[in-house]
Amino acid sequence: MLTLAQACTPRDSIFDRTRRDTVLDLTDLAEGRVDAAAFFAENHVTEGMRVLLSEGLRRLEGKSTQGVFKLTQAMGGGKTHNLLALGLLARHPELRAAVMGDFYTPGDIGAVRAVAFTGRESDTPYGIWGAIADQLGKQEQFAPYYAPLSAPGQTAWVELLRGEPLLIMLDELPPYFRDAKSKTIGNSDLSVVTATALSNLLVAVGKDELATVCVVITDLTATYADGSQQLIQALSDLDKETGRTAMSLEPVRMNTDELYQILRRRVFSELPPPETVAEVAAGYARSIKQARQMDVTNASPEQFAARIAESYPFHPAIRDLYARFKENPNFQQTRGLIRLMRIVVARLWNTGEHQTGHLIGAQDIDLNDRDTLSEINQINATLENAISHDIASGGQSVAKVLDNNLGGSDAQDVMCLLLVSSLSSVPGGSKGLTVPETVAALCAPGRDLAKLNEQIISRLVTTAWYLHTGRDGRLFIKNVENLVARLRTTAEAFVCDQVHKELRERLVKLFEPDEGHCYQKVQALPAVDEIDIPQDRVVLVIFSPHPNGLQPDLAMLYQNTDFKNRVCFLTGQRNVDALLDSARELKAIRHIIDDMLAEGAQDSDPQLIQSRDLLDRILTQFGSALRETFITLYFPSAQRLMPADFTMELKANRFDGEEQVIKALTGKMKYTEAVTGDTFRKKIEARLFTQKTMPWAEIKRRAATNPAW
Repeated sequence: MLTLAQACTPRDSIFDRTRRDTVLDLTDLAEGRVDAAAFFAENHVTEGMRVLLSEGLRRLEGKSTQGVFKLTQAMGGGKTHNLLALGLLARHPELRAAVMGDFYTPGDIGAVRAVAFTGRESDTPYGIWGAIADQLGKQEQFAPYYAPLSAPGQTAWVELLRGEPLLIMLDELPPYFRDAKSKTIGNSDLSVVTATALSNLLVAVGKDELATVCVVITDLTATYADGSQQLIQALSDLDKETGRTAMSLEPVRMNTDELYQILRRRVFSELPPPETVAEVAAGYARSIKQARQMDVTNASPEQFAARIAESYPFHPAIRDLYARFKENPNFQQTRGLIRLMRIVVARLWNTGEHQTGHLIGAQDIDLNDRDTLSEINQINATLENAISHDIASGGQSVAKVLDNNLGGSDAQDVMCLLLVSSLSSVPGGSKGLTVPETVAALCAPGRDLAKLNEQIISRLVTTAWYLHTGRDGRLFIKNVENLVARLRTTAEAFVCDQVHKELRERLVKLFEPDEGHCYQKVQALPAVDEIDIPQDRVVLVIFSPHPNGLQPDLAMLYQNTDFKNRVCFLTGQRNVDALLDSARELKAIRHIIDDMLAEGAQDSDPQLIQSRDLLDRILTQFGSALRETFITLYFPSAQRLMPADFTMELKANRFDGEEQVIKALTGKMKYTEAVTGDTFRKKIEARLFTQKTMPWAEIKRRAATNPAW
């Protein structure tokens, strides 16, 4: 299976930062600054462009009655690119056969004059009609409409445009109309006069005298939100007039493979044959099949392979992810995605990552790269905190730290993928992916899917600050700190004394004696001088671990006490930092849950449900830290304090400290429940009764002072 390096050759232009976003407009065409050969070398003819070129040429050749075309798509969606393509073919008949040979046979008309106007030319002195007349060399013919500015009627348009074939292209009119609104003309303004002039033009094009005149106008619905009602009305009136006479075309159909075809043509100069692509698709299908067998995704291997054949060398998930944020305000749709993919591909080749990869996916976005981060911020600038804390912050982000600990780049891949799935800023827009969808999007030959599902995703859910879980189980990134962040902030607010108190209370509760036969009192993490050893009660002292086993001060305490048979010490050798951290989080999550309940949260509240799930996980972590911290039980024997291995075992998901202590001491024959036979009676006589007649108080004193008992 060939890698990207072996199979694909990018265009040189993607490595030149100054050429990644060469934005051409109609002014470039009008002034002859467009290299037609270079333009079509990177051009993919979409279905919408195919119709525009063929129908536009038919009109210019006098073979069609359809004279007005409207290109409809959001900003950056390919409208200007389509206008340029038609304008270049109109002016350069020698290119028509090469570009259109597969779908249209051009007639014998030669070069056609193309008139272009972009609404960014707001300082045009004589209005749009004056600019058109000027490009035709007939400025004087419209002189009556310049001072004062007034709208030419349809007859005036016919007289101006009649004669040879002519292409008129009007682009980006809304910003022109907004500026025109500020220019007063009589009792009205230039925006209203312009709308009237263009409406008359569209009607005039339907006349027989203008049978070879073609007008292409881009969508007028991108009206500026801050426009006045009068401006909106002027644009609306013109749009309605256009709708009556124009054929509407969509330059790029986003729900088809046209998006991938455009990306391939604009980013790569050479791509492999279908059999190479089929081999890559088969490799990914095997990975998807493995994921299904592990029950971590429900994607179909066959469908996935078919989608790769359509999208190669791009990952098939790109189109679905792109569809989520393409409607973001000010995002330039097709143009913006081309620019982003050029940056991603250039980085892959510059860093050498193309030597091992087989597809280009959302996970290949490097948010530590300045150009990439700038591009993402243009799509959605609200996620900067999430990116810097959770995904990319040198070596300090949550994902990077996790990758450093576990190896590889799985955590960063997951977070990059989820970030791209969360870029929508449109109200009600789709955000996030389920765990099965995430796994499917990251399935690749050689990736450890078990690690991805069991270690990476589960840990990110409990460590990332801006990763949220929706009611439908989708994971998404939001510019609001999540429960994990709130937990961390709350936990860090507790002082050490509060945490120690929480830990002591928890230990006392875990080891609280229910039966009280073995011991009757628990002291958790006391100072040495706080330890109280009475004659009539056995005390279990849970003490901070010491590297050498029993803390020397405890050994001295034991030597100095009279009631040596009334104490045992539970301790260990590792420090209690991990246990204190778990106790801190345990106190914090309980505090958060109490606050939610006090605020009236219902049991069905997603945040409360997530908090309780987090409580369960923290309790599990606390139990694990507890088992690793307290591993030795020191008990009194005839010679000295003796150690016993102490294993904390769960029984029906419950830990019973008293039961575990009894089990450990029973194994060392320090505790017994066999108290009815002769053996037990003989032990009493040998160790407690030193005389035939003894006071009961003396018997109890010997039981407390004789560690052999």
